[in-house]
Order: sequence, then structure tokens, then C-alpha cells
Amino acid sequence: MMLRRHHTRPDADEQPDETPPPSGDDNGNGPDDIERPARSASKGEWIAYAVALGAEQAAAEQLTKEQLVEQYGTEG
Repeated sequence: MMLRRHHTRPDADEQPDETPPPSGDDNGNGPDDIERPARSASKGEWIAYAVALGAEQAAAEQLTKEQLVEQYGTEG
């Protein structure tokens, strides 16, 4: 015999709060708590980080890893 569990559905006014997390903080994370890669991370990880911060993919790919670290790796 199969038993069904009864789950109540939330009413429209009882939807979970979907407030986005605060942007940025004091430990070097960027907007929406995107974790900055370590200096030793691959160039691909730095490109992904730059794109997550708003850079164009093609433009980020044209930079060297050192340029990406210099441009996107500094705090503040």
C-alpha cells in the first residue's frame, strides 16, 4: 500500500523572501559574494571571475593572467 503525505502549499502572500544577499564585503569578495580566485588560480578561473564582475568574455580572454589579476584581483 502506498501512503501519500499531505503538504500544504504556501499562499501567494506566504512566498519565501527572495531578497538578494548584499553586494561586496570586506574580505575581497565582489558583488553577490563572488569568491575571488587565488593568485595561483588558472587563467580560466580569472577569466570567469572577470566575466562574473561584468567584463566581456572576449575582452577578458585577450588579457594575460597577470593583467587579469592586476585589474580584477585588487580589493576596493
